Amino acid sequence: MTAPAHTPPVWTFAGNAKDMQGLLAGSAPDLSRPALLCLNQREAATLLGLPALDNPEAVTQAAARLRAAVCEAVVITGDEADYADTPQASGWLSPSGTTAHPTSQPDAGSVFTDAAAQALARGFVAMEAIVMAWMARHDALSQHTGTEPLQPRPDFGQRSANLPFFSLPQATAVSGFPALSDADLGLYAVVDSAAWVARVVAAGVRTVQLRIKDAEGPAHRAFVREQIRQSIAAASTAGAQLFINDHWQLAIEEGAYGVHLGQEDLHVADLAAIAQAGLRLGISTHAYWEVCRAWALQPSYIACGPIHPTQAKAMPWIPQGNDNLAYWCALLPTPVVGIAGMDVLRTEQAARAGAAGVAVISAVTAAPSPETAIVQLQQAVQRGRTQARTGVPLLPKPTLTLSPSA
Repeated sequence: MTAPAHTPPVWTFAGNAKDMQGLLAGSAPDLSRPALLCLNQREAATLLGLPALDNPEAVTQAAARLRAAVCEAVVITGDEADYADTPQASGWLSPSGTTAHPTSQPDAGSVFTDAAAQALARGFVAMEAIVMAWMARHDALSQHTGTEPLQPRPDFGQRSANLPFFSLPQATAVSGFPALSDADLGLYAVVDSAAWVARVVAAGVRTVQLRIKDAEGPAHRAFVREQIRQSIAAASTAGAQLFINDHWQLAIEEGAYGVHLGQEDLHVADLAAIAQAGLRLGISTHAYWEVCRAWALQPSYIACGPIHPTQAKAMPWIPQGNDNLAYWCALLPTPVVGIAGMDVLRTEQAARAGAAGVAVISAVTAAPSPETAIVQLQQAVQRGRTQARTGVPLLPKPTLTLSPSA
């Protein structure tokens, strides 16, 4: 895997140790910092004049020092897990299965850096490039016989066994939430009141999310609790799967069916309490590393977006399109929900891409007749599922724009 000549710089210890030392010493002020630095733990310790990086804290501190002085992003590889420190996210990447392959094998580092360089050249930000490099190396090691050069298969990115877990900023041992009662989520209505929950389930929707934003303080908390209580009653009567967005504490207290959390909510929610209460969990994702972070928690479903441009929420993400949705649906062995910018045609396309659920907001709530819109959207889901599946790309396209800060 040879990187194109225009690839943003990826430095290794073997090829760039002298430059790294110059940047660390402050003796190379005119030297450009690389986009990504790839080292193993022994190399990082040598570079920093340390005897060893023999615990996780030492690794994270070393990565912070290197990123501050040498590079825009860094990954330090180890025998059991790799640590990434990038402008987009930081954390540990580890195998999602029980089988780990020794990354110290000759050529493993080259496979990693080559794949990272190629990903950067295609416009992926550093954290996504690291995930793709991890997958390429894992694939190469998993099927290596020892008689041929180490090399990933062309479809390494389509194999779920290669998808790593990616840790949350704060450690958690939680992994595994109850499966959905009905994995066929179908049309997934996202609404902001119990009245809307009752209306959409009466019209035949069987997956619904109550999403009440900006409701803080005691008075608002009492309001949200009552909305959740009424929504649970309406959904239970209709036999619908109801997810409460964000308000996980109230959802637990009121005995809700499930909770939906965004990436920022994963940092503060008590995931152990949600799991112990037996609630289903859905998680929003927008990029490779967020998918890996969600996958590490083994949720009930994973939502991928924005698939199309949307006015519902300001986001930095590039609309992913149906090809990316098809990619995530094929890669992830868990129900996938496509979200953002859905109308009748796009709902049909999302179903054709393999989405277990298609989330809609304004397509229902802003429609002249929400009940008519629901019928049309549900018919679109069924049409999409009867058509030939959308082709799955070997890799997705980038979902975050490269910028000076990234």
